[in-house]
Amino acid sequence: MTIAGLVCSTALLLVHCASVNGLKNFAQCKFELKNVTNVNMAGVNVTNKNDIKKLSANDYAKFIKAISDKKLPLTFDVNVGVRNPNDKDARLDGLDYILWIDDIEATSGVMTQQVNIKSKESQDVKMPFQTDLYKLLSGKNATKIISFALDLATDNADKSRVKVSLKPFFTVAGKTVKFPSYITIGGDKLMPKSSK
Repeated sequence: MTIAGLVCSTALLLVHCASVNGLKNFAQCKFELKNVTNVNMAGVNVTNKNDIKKLSANDYAKFIKAISDKKLPLTFDVNVGVRNPNDKDARLDGLDYILWIDDIEATSGVMTQQVNIKSKESQDVKMPFQTDLYKLLSGKNATKIISFALDLATDNADKSRVKVSLKPFFTVAGKTVKFPSYITIGGDKLMPKSSK
């Protein structure tokens, strides 16, 4: 191996070790589901509108139309607090996630957002989510579907109802290194098993 090749290999090894250490440090961080904000249903912001009576006739009509079209998009942000108790920084390049509402798997996917938590510091990470409430509550009537979303929008969304499972990962030299299992934060209900 040439000196240049040896230098490159050593550099890649150091980057890999630093990344794995960063991932290990991230796994030791303390996570807290802080709140749910910016709750929108069918394009209408319903934050703090915890009662159907607080909706305008126009907003209610939008929801009924969306339900009749069998599609009711629900979007909101889950704010996760992360505290790094380590003596070194905790880093990651993204997260696999599963979002649960009332122990129902609402959506899952990948968030590719680089996060760096300094040693002994805390940081809030905003995770935007979207799901189709109509599909999630298939078989429920319009009033129950709308009430479900409005209940999420009140008092930071009763956190016992919302959980997020997170699996941090790094990308090193084109390869993804993932934490071996999900970290679940949020509600106090029994966590169902995921098919993932």
